[in-house]
Amino acid sequence: MILGHSICYFHSVKSERHVPMDSNRIIPVVEVDSADGRALLKRIIEARSARNRQVERIAARVIADIARQGDRALCAYTRKFEGRALDARTIRIPPSHIEQQARRIAAPLARTIDNAIRRIRAYHRPQGLRSYRLVTAEGVVSQRIVPLNRVGIYVPGGRSPYPSSVLMNVIPAQIAGVREIAVVTPCAGDLDPAIAYALQRLGVGELYRIGGCQAVAALALGTRSIPAVDKIVGPGNAYVAAAKRLVFGMVDIDSIAGPSEVVILADDRAPEQWIALDMLAQAEHGSGDETAICITENAAFARRIAACCAAEIARSPSQPIFSRLSPQALCIFISKSRGQSIEFVNSLAPEHLQIMTRTCRRDAAAVKNSGAIFIGPYTPVALGDYYIGTNHVLPTGGSARFSSGLGVDDFQKRISVAEVSRRGLRTAAPHVSRFARAERFHHHALSVERRSRSAV
Repeated sequence: MILGHSICYFHSVKSERHVPMDSNRIIPVVEVDSADGRALLKRIIEARSARNRQVERIAARVIADIARQGDRALCAYTRKFEGRALDARTIRIPPSHIEQQARRIAAPLARTIDNAIRRIRAYHRPQGLRSYRLVTAEGVVSQRIVPLNRVGIYVPGGRSPYPSSVLMNVIPAQIAGVREIAVVTPCAGDLDPAIAYALQRLGVGELYRIGGCQAVAALALGTRSIPAVDKIVGPGNAYVAAAKRLVFGMVDIDSIAGPSEVVILADDRAPEQWIALDMLAQAEHGSGDETAICITENAAFARRIAACCAAEIARSPSQPIFSRLSPQALCIFISKSRGQSIEFVNSLAPEHLQIMTRTCRRDAAAVKNSGAIFIGPYTPVALGDYYIGTNHVLPTGGSARFSSGLGVDDFQKRISVAEVSRRGLRTAAPHVSRFARAERFHHHALSVERRSRSAV
């Protein structure tokens, strides 16, 4: 299948400013079809699928307590996990506070958010399921598309605010026609002005100052302060992902988002400094389990990329984040051919794929498994994260093999509708009866047989 022979680690490469690299960061450069390469790829795949059982046990206990105690448990867990007081009267952030904070946003950032809203709407507006009607010999069958009534959107808080997550989740729901949108976000003090501005511009006024698995539980189960929703969307930490996994079935969810991933397919025409920056851009999300991989057919080029990564890490203000990365988080694979490189990409099914090759459009057409593809040297993932309109809520952990990024259809459902005439019933009845009796469903058969006889 995929993977080669020597494995090379860069320990102490000097940057352009001659700053030594963090000695804890090693960047493997490995041939795809080697024993070392196969071992590294196995570690990457196993790390994706590993579940933190302790996290899931905690999330399960939180969900059970909120099911029994509602707001009381929600406030208690917020105090326990986040160290801040919360009571039922302050769970919801009033629209007046959203408006007040929105006025504090810096004008240039407000203009950027406005521009992003227009682009995200334009990209998502053509999406969505379509109703149709089909006339058959028996009558009429049709598909009716209806929006979900109420959805909950999780906006991470963590070490920084994420107004982009407001846009990426709310806009497709609104285009789909969702009537009620409830947003939750960890908020210890005043609401971040950028988040407030995004909510105000989109006309969303239902906001709760809660986060973590307790927020997911409250949205799924409902409490006195927070009405239950039909679906929960939006990224979060390991506790949020575990809670979403556990409440699926009570409500729908978008996906169980894992750590951020990027694979970069590049040839030696691409600037290695840009590749290094794009790898580190995904690695700086902060969970420690991110994955940034480059695949190339040129061994010397691969080593130059590793050196650039090392230099960038050494002088980066995000160096403390990079020091927490797993050993396989940043790595470079060398393949023997472009076909092998694309096979490697399809086997990983990454969340993000950047292609910086001379034949980038042709290579992109050969890729079947990726959450999003960014073509050419001037299309880094960061453009899609914020501005150009494509959605940044994408499948992770290899689930791009069978799932897609968030879109309008995630907020819609299909209802099949059938109307059969008397004559149509008589035509269909013998076939339905034959099927039903073959499957030993006696009353299925009778339900059409007796109707058919009386429909003369």
